[in-house]
Amino acid sequence: MKTRLCTSFAALLLGTVSAGVLAAPPDARLYVGTSMGGSGFSLASSGTTPGAQRKEADKRGTAYKLYGGYRLTEHFGIEGGYARLGRVSQWTPVRGAYALQSASGQAFYGAATARLPLGEAFALNGRLGLARGKVSGNDQGAHSLSGSATGAMAGFGAEYSVSRNVSLTADFDYFGKLSKPVKSGMLTVGLRANF
Repeated sequence: MKTRLCTSFAALLLGTVSAGVLAAPPDARLYVGTSMGGSGFSLASSGTTPGAQRKEADKRGTAYKLYGGYRLTEHFGIEGGYARLGRVSQWTPVRGAYALQSASGQAFYGAATARLPLGEAFALNGRLGLARGKVSGNDQGAHSLSGSATGAMAGFGAEYSVSRNVSLTADFDYFGKLSKPVKSGMLTVGLRANF
């Protein structure tokens, strides 16, 4: 069922992109960008040791994103990118004691984009697509963080055009499951170059 849903979504996205490319106006533009900020992780297990000396899981990381896209019209386009979501750690039981388990997350994504201009310089934007996430780490005990997953991603944000070719951006992107027990999203600010 999940595979059929992903395939249907991909076919719909491809059909929309194809129609948009054929109807693209002459002023449609390419763009590339980078942004940096913080990520937040959601873990299936609590990742906290019991007792008086509680040690919490570390569910925050430093994240960055590299991406590129094509504006098919003033309001719609396509985008693809790579996000490095930083490190996450949790305490997990190993042979009667607790050991620190840490991992790093990343995701590749492809999305359809929507843009709502608010005057000459400001605009709101949104993304909806598919992401392929992966978590790699030093698995210990019964609660493994590592693995990979494919699912829907969504994002929204704002942009301010400094000039015709340079924009400042602020975005939130949610990538869903990176592996079976790990979900993640990121809040970033960055620069985008328009061509």
